Amino acid sequence: MTGLDDLADQLDQAAAELRRKTYDTVKDQAAQLQRAWRDNARRTAGRHGKHYPNSITSEQIPSTSAAIWEIGPEIGRKQGSMGRGFEFGSVNQPPHLDGTRALTQQEPKLDQAIKDLLGKLL
Repeated sequence: MTGLDDLADQLDQAAAELRRKTYDTVKDQAAQLQRAWRDNARRTAGRHGKHYPNSITSEQIPSTSAAIWEIGPEIGRKQGSMGRGFEFGSVNQPPHLDGTRALTQQEPKLDQAIKDLLGKLL
């Protein structure tokens, strides 16, 4: 039984390490997505949206079972309430799709980061 106890301890340690490293990986990828969205917004917002890029924030959503971040314009910040109009367009402007483009660019990077992490742990 000693061998099984040792194996169980090793698996518990590996699971804890996986949770910690997955959290760090997702946190890093969320920060990269935020930066990419802000960079896109700086290129497209123009003078009428000069404060909009700084309204794009990231915030961890509390969870006991997952690493979750919410990224996007924060309504309480200057021009943050204009996020829907910038992203999807309005009667005054076409859609900029800054967040959509950032997500499309970042998604394969997140997938690869998770694959790399799993490869290192296995």
